[in-house]
Amino acid sequence: MISVTRESSAPADRLWAVMSDVRHWADWLPTVDAVTPREPDRPDEVGASYTVKQPGLPTAVWTITGREEGRSFTWESTSPGIRSVGTHTLRPAADGRTTIELGIEWSGLLAPLLRLALGRMSTDYVTREAEALDATAMADAGA
Repeated sequence: MISVTRESSAPADRLWAVMSDVRHWADWLPTVDAVTPREPDRPDEVGASYTVKQPGLPTAVWTITGREEGRSFTWESTSPGIRSVGTHTLRPAADGRTTIELGIEWSGLLAPLLRLALGRMSTDYVTREAEALDATAMADAGA
């Protein structure tokens, strides 16, 4: 599993507003070109699916499989021989800071090959995503 943790001085509710709005990720994430809901009128809830285009990666369909409002969401993408799970978690602290935890995990017959082929790039992407989330939430909060 690729996992990145980043401390933020942004409050969890501000981070959540940015992180959970997947339809607008391409506006602030350098690792995402487009996120298109497959059912535009459906809320961003468990079962909602999106076509995601990222630089250097094949277009994939991601479906929300878990969501704890204000706290976390998980989504999954499958293709022959591979299952990808993306995790997005916020852990608020008593001092008003928030820990951002982002990760991606692959399973299936082709997972070892995918880790070999995309491991470094994926680590870079997840790291950049945590940084961009923090920066966007701080900018939106006027910090």
